[in-house]
Amino acid sequence: MNHEYKGGNSRLLARLLDQIDQPVAILDRRGQIIFANAALCGLANADATALVGKQCSWKIADDSPQAAILTALAPPTGSLDGRAVVRRLLAPIVFGATHTGQLFLPLKNAIGDVESTLVILGEVDHLQRTIAPEPNATQRLQPDRTLVQIRSRWKSLDGLLALVGSSPALELAMQRSQLAIKSDFSVFVSGPPGVGKHELAQGLFLSRLKAAGHSLAIGQCFPIDCRKLDAELVDSMLEIFAGRLRADAPKISQQLILTGVDRLPESSLSRVMTWLKLIQPQATLVATSSQTVSQLSSRGEAWSTLLSRLAAIEINLPSLTSRRQDISPLALHYLSEACQKADRAQLTLSNDALNLLEAFSWPDNLRQLRSAMTEAVKSVVLSSAIQANNLPVAIRTFASTVAGHSASAVEPIDLDAVLVDLEKVMLRRALKLSPRNRAKAARLLGISRPRLLRRIEQLGLADQSPNVIDDDQDESDES
Repeated sequence: MNHEYKGGNSRLLARLLDQIDQPVAILDRRGQIIFANAALCGLANADATALVGKQCSWKIADDSPQAAILTALAPPTGSLDGRAVVRRLLAPIVFGATHTGQLFLPLKNAIGDVESTLVILGEVDHLQRTIAPEPNATQRLQPDRTLVQIRSRWKSLDGLLALVGSSPALELAMQRSQLAIKSDFSVFVSGPPGVGKHELAQGLFLSRLKAAGHSLAIGQCFPIDCRKLDAELVDSMLEIFAGRLRADAPKISQQLILTGVDRLPESSLSRVMTWLKLIQPQATLVATSSQTVSQLSSRGEAWSTLLSRLAAIEINLPSLTSRRQDISPLALHYLSEACQKADRAQLTLSNDALNLLEAFSWPDNLRQLRSAMTEAVKSVVLSSAIQANNLPVAIRTFASTVAGHSASAVEPIDLDAVLVDLEKVMLRRALKLSPRNRAKAARLLGISRPRLLRRIEQLGLADQSPNVIDDDQDESDES
């Protein structure tokens, strides 16, 4: 038991918790372990001294000691609000483990503030029966469950945080990323600005080394920003990378990243192709672009030839506005990241703040969302949750901006033009139902034959009306 638990019964409490068959831990407000019982130590295959003081977080690297345990003990946002939370495990914590759920019980001080969290691993239905869930608990914990699902399904998520999300587009992007990690194929990453294309390219490099069991120290990842260099400088940079290639190094340990390849000058394509033919047998290639492969291919044969080397696998990262269901888990992830950097206890998102985040347009995508969470954390004082007033002004005022824009964009209706178009339709229909007999067409429309003839002439329908043989010449001359 840690020194923070030096009450008169702390040793007795420790002995009682050690006798429980279920793994039990106590975490402080920062998510650090301050107590681990014998069952938890057995599950982690470590003694208590190796666990106490360790940080529990979603960002634990998979290859670190006790990574699975520290990830499973990471408290969800609900428990930090002072609510008891039960969460279902979608995958075993370690091989052979039978625990299907986690129970997080907040431990409060005399004035009601959460001082620490008691975590119990066990059978989810049994744990669920120990607490009375709040009516909106499922709704508020949905983002947490999304993160649990992502983490349990994709074991190589470290370094690929641009892929956090559960939308169909992100599912496809993650599947193609996993395929790329298992191969040395060239990868083409497309998407609008700010969606994390360059971060994904770097993540693929690190994940490939990790999957192959290579040390990060042997790798070199060489980026060339085609958006900022002219044809001569791009050629010089490719020459430098080619000169650094080592014949004795694995191919996946040497990666060339061409950022903004869609901005390459047309005059440099042939030289780039020459260098890629030399580089590709010894290094992997990743290119990023704001345009897709099909869009670039339409530029001509030279681009199609270049893409044949750069795009064995295409990964598209869509904008946030086209996958709004990913905003909640992404916001929680960046919020956790911002709290750790600021050395603060984990904060939560209020429902009002989350609604504003999900409604915002995010022109700068993930980059802007991360910045918004960092700014919000700095503005929170004496609160455990991000409120609407903690968000940047642009997000808080977005709804009124949209309303104003929509109102100014409405075009007036030309009623006279609409009525003329409708009259033309009715006249054509009457003439079609009574071919070669305009008197009958006039009766169908409820007007006189002379008026019908005038309107046919005025609306330019004379060429569409066949020659007639009228047998009703006694129609009145009503106008």
